[in-house]
Amino acid sequence: MAVPEGLIIRRLEPRRDWADFAALNYATFRASIPADETTPEDEFRRHHAWLLAQFAPQDTRRNTVWVAELAGQYAGHCWVGTQTDFFTRRVDPWIFDLSVAPAFRRRGIATALHAAVLAQARAEGAAFLGLQVMAHNEAAAALYARLGYSPRGVSMKLPLDSGRQP
Repeated sequence: MAVPEGLIIRRLEPRRDWADFAALNYATFRASIPADETTPEDEFRRHHAWLLAQFAPQDTRRNTVWVAELAGQYAGHCWVGTQTDFFTRRVDPWIFDLSVAPAFRRRGIATALHAAVLAQARAEGAAFLGLQVMAHNEAAAALYARLGYSPRGVSMKLPLDSGRQP
């Protein structure tokens, strides 16, 4: 898919971008909750504020946020931090959020954001780039498969109130 003409990929400018970043990140994270685990809106708003304070996407010592801008509008972002591998203790770059605003989807913007992240990870000598996608987010899983990702593990849950006995 061709990159839209005029697409700009740049680093987050907190004063300029924070409201758009926070709103899109909120919407993405909210949609990531499986329907059977939904939480009340006010509770999730408090949790999201805590996540942003705790993980500080605007802190350039810990994170990089790439912003996609098209025709002067905030079209999406890719927030990259690090994750420590549970088994090897290797610290890898990790995509915490790759989001494109609904009005800008299916135009190659996610792929362009991902290319910026790949270039950064390679320039820093990273061996791997990781991310997590929720099982119910089939569109995102398909995008990541097209970008070359493959499953490394499977996260599973057993609902304890289901009445089923293991």
